[in-house]
Amino acid sequence: MECYYQILPELVYKDWESIEELLRIKIPNFSSDYLRQVISVVACNSRKVEDPSLRIVYLRRLVPYAERYLIGLDKIGVIKRSPYYIPGEISYRYNITPKYQSRYIHVPLYNAKLIRRIHKAYYLTEKEALKNLQGCAYQVKYLRQLTFAKGWREFVETYKDNPNQYNSILASAVRIVNKDFFFSRDETERRFHSNITNMKKKLRKYLRINGKPLTTLDIKNSQPFLSTIILSNPSKVAGLAKTTTLSMLLETLQVSKNDDVNKYIKLVVDGQFYEYLMIEFAREGIVLDRKNTKLQVFRILFSPNRLPKNEINRKCRLIFKNSFPTVHRIFSKVRGRDSGTRFDNSNRFAILLATIESYLVIDVILKRVHKELPRTIALTIHDSIMTGILTDDVEAVRKIMNEELTYFIGYTPRIEIERNYKEEKIKTNEYIENNKKNEQDYFHSISLIQYDVTTSISTG
Repeated sequence: MECYYQILPELVYKDWESIEELLRIKIPNFSSDYLRQVISVVACNSRKVEDPSLRIVYLRRLVPYAERYLIGLDKIGVIKRSPYYIPGEISYRYNITPKYQSRYIHVPLYNAKLIRRIHKAYYLTEKEALKNLQGCAYQVKYLRQLTFAKGWREFVETYKDNPNQYNSILASAVRIVNKDFFFSRDETERRFHSNITNMKKKLRKYLRINGKPLTTLDIKNSQPFLSTIILSNPSKVAGLAKTTTLSMLLETLQVSKNDDVNKYIKLVVDGQFYEYLMIEFAREGIVLDRKNTKLQVFRILFSPNRLPKNEINRKCRLIFKNSFPTVHRIFSKVRGRDSGTRFDNSNRFAILLATIESYLVIDVILKRVHKELPRTIALTIHDSIMTGILTDDVEAVRKIMNEELTYFIGYTPRIEIERNYKEEKIKTNEYIENNKKNEQDYFHSISLIQYDVTTSISTG
């Protein structure tokens, strides 16, 4: 029988008999497996991007009369429901209550009938999602082939002292193991969201497709890099604006090629922008590492035009303004006013850059990869593309990324390959060279981890 796992908070498992007893008398045709499945869906539904997991139509596909279990769990204080929903837009949100929040465990499900029902629900939901995935069907094919190599469970255990991160990572991994794939392309920025877009970067290194390890090609300093087109050729992206007002602004925007504009572009293109600001911040007594400098840059670029109340944020913005006065003025115009809808207020700059990114990565680069390299693994993670290590795919994909970004933006990007690429490539090539007649043995050695289904409860 195919193996499937349900997730339960540890405190729910410890209190299972009393929870089960309270609900058994209230729910007709009660099933412990159904109850666990509803809790498991709630436990897994901790992602930032909404997928259909908690829409009642979807839950009914998984579990008969699922709403009865949700209502019952809400009444006895195991889960808490959000106070409102908007039909067709926002579903009710459910969370484990503070009383039962704890580290997750994954429990094997042996109910063959329920497993078949679950996978049928997955199939129907994926089929519906594909209708709204223009330009993404190619990568969905590879998304469905994702598995894990040995060692991912040990990696999850390294977060055992941080329950929130542990739960997030375990839930993310179990969904892959269960073949519970979700994907969507949002209406705002047209970004592609899937199991891997919010997956912890360190967990991704255990992902495999047909036994192949994967690596990621990342556009370095992607948001500042994309912003350079606003300074060099703003009318080129006017068609990607979400409102007529912003589109007209970009069509008519005139940017003087002052020294600070040229300096900003050079620093960004050379990959030295964050390092430059780290030095400038330090001169004013604000000592930040690269990660926190990047955070300040995002606040500078995308926060409202008014000066921030936070002293450090305010100082950092003033340093940026003094270093790049023309750039600051132009970006302030693009951000616009502080009030209004997200398409009219300061959010519109962030939305514009994300829209440019998704257009280039999905509609231009991925489309070309699909056409020229039809057998190449390619999955998008917003400003990155994940592909296979064991062939020449990496360099071929990087070449396409480099050419298309240079042509559209006007400057050559820095495409960064994940650190494990060279190490894995060398290790794999050495193995294949020494074992030409037994190449398949290698792929078996790094294949999907086999679970011991005889264990009734696993603590990860």
